[in-house]
Amino acid sequence: MDTQRRKDLPWGVLALAAVNVLYFLYLVLTGAVGSTLAMAEKGALLLVDGRYRGGLFPLIASMFMHFDIHHLGGNLLMLLVVGDMLESRLGALRVLLIYLVTGLAGNGVSILWYGWMGDTVVSAGASGAVYGMLGALFCLMLRSRGSVPGFSRERMLLTVFLMLYSGLSGGGINLAAHIGGLLSGFLVGLLFVGAWKKGKGQKGRSPLSRF
Repeated sequence: MDTQRRKDLPWGVLALAAVNVLYFLYLVLTGAVGSTLAMAEKGALLLVDGRYRGGLFPLIASMFMHFDIHHLGGNLLMLLVVGDMLESRLGALRVLLIYLVTGLAGNGVSILWYGWMGDTVVSAGASGAVYGMLGALFCLMLRSRGSVPGFSRERMLLTVFLMLYSGLSGGGINLAAHIGGLLSGFLVGLLFVGAWKKGKGQKGRSPLSRF
């Protein structure tokens, strides 16, 4: 048994992926998938005529919810690719923090935007948090002058493709959440420049890094 490979698995990213999958299974089993009203009752963000109808729970729950399997799949692919690169240098706890903080920021921007527009909206998905992780990665790349072990040109193209696929899958696109997540991720990334530079890079990389 390869104990080093097991040790180097990105457990933080895998935990986030597992929560997303388990929540989706719960939504399927309870009949919420396919019903906008049921999704709102299970934790999706809900704005009616620009007014936010929900407390703290939807702000967290909605970043782990998805409307269909394509929506879930697109976000999970991007989460695994980008999250693995971040976790290899920052560790699991920082990756979890980036996901949660930028997911909240994406939801906050969504509420402000659709509130200002006076729209009625039901929104859910991990894309705000995933775009936040991408924003953090771009920030750290720039601060490292583009030197990111394991982040080849091919991997950059794959990441961009997955970003576009994630944004276009699952019906309606919440651009406010994407933009809010991306910008907040860039800002959060500034806090971890020191930790990023101290990271181990390709040494002991996990199996997920071999795309």
